[in-house]
Amino acid sequence: MSNLTAREKGFMYVITLLIIVVLGYFFGIRTLNNKYEEYKQELQTLQERKAYLDEIRANNASMAAEIELLKSSCSDLELSFIDKLETECLQQYVLKTFEDEKCPFLVSVGSSDVGMTSVSYPDGTTSPDGLVCTQISVTYSSTDGYLVTQYNRNDDLTAGAAVPARQTIDEQKDMLGQAPYDVRRGYNEFISALKKINAENPSCIKVDSISVKESNGAITLAATINFYGTSLRNRLSVDDSKAPYTYWNGHTNVDCSGGFIGFPYICDNEKSMWYQVVNFNLDNTAGKPFATYWSNILFREQLEENDNDIRKVVGVPGEEQQTAETTPAEE
Repeated sequence: MSNLTAREKGFMYVITLLIIVVLGYFFGIRTLNNKYEEYKQELQTLQERKAYLDEIRANNASMAAEIELLKSSCSDLELSFIDKLETECLQQYVLKTFEDEKCPFLVSVGSSDVGMTSVSYPDGTTSPDGLVCTQISVTYSSTDGYLVTQYNRNDDLTAGAAVPARQTIDEQKDMLGQAPYDVRRGYNEFISALKKINAENPSCIKVDSISVKESNGAITLAATINFYGTSLRNRLSVDDSKAPYTYWNGHTNVDCSGGFIGFPYICDNEKSMWYQVVNFNLDNTAGKPFATYWSNILFREQLEENDNDIRKVVGVPGEEQQTAETTPAEE
């Protein structure tokens, strides 16, 4: 370089500068241009990703609202069924309804669980959730218009009575079929009670069957009532209702030291309505479920005195008498 002239040296400097510029272009600016394209592509990808996430966020908000709506619908559906089926509460509700409708002549009451069809998933497995049903069955009796007065301690039937026991018994037998003991009731009251029960909660209470048959001049009325509930593994709703069939609202801590609840086995309290009333099992020859055992005894006695012919007891003409009345006498 020392042998070069000043002109040559200047020319060499210019050549070197050009080489540096060219190398700078290839290794600098061109590389930056390539990075710019990469960054531009990455920016576009990020923008598309952001748009996708914004769409998901909007969809999530809509989905969350839809989920809450579905939860509310599920809760309403759950609450349309009884959460817990407690037999004593169901029976109490049914019997009280019949009593309120002036249908007190209960013959029998019972309960049973009704098997419901399980829910199967598409894969063949069985759902842990399902419908449950408890059935309450009741049988009531109507009256037959042939009652007698209630036997109680005011009617003295002892040997030292002022009125002979036989006379008292005959007087009470003469009351059979006479006012105010000639009332016929039970059927309309029975149907009214069933209508009231069926309308209480139509989605979970259904009257399943009704049957009526004649029995010794009265009629026996039977019905089965189904109460539907659910057995849910993951329940969404909380059932805090106080429906009359969901909780016990009767007496508790009942003093039954004198005997069975409702009918003392032994009663020595002269002021009690059960005083001198004895447990008595009457056979079914002339049973009257709506009457006291004393009424049954009087009725059976009168029936036996009339050759066990109910027509003679109630004064309905028999076939022979009807024939005689309708056939002209021979001259």
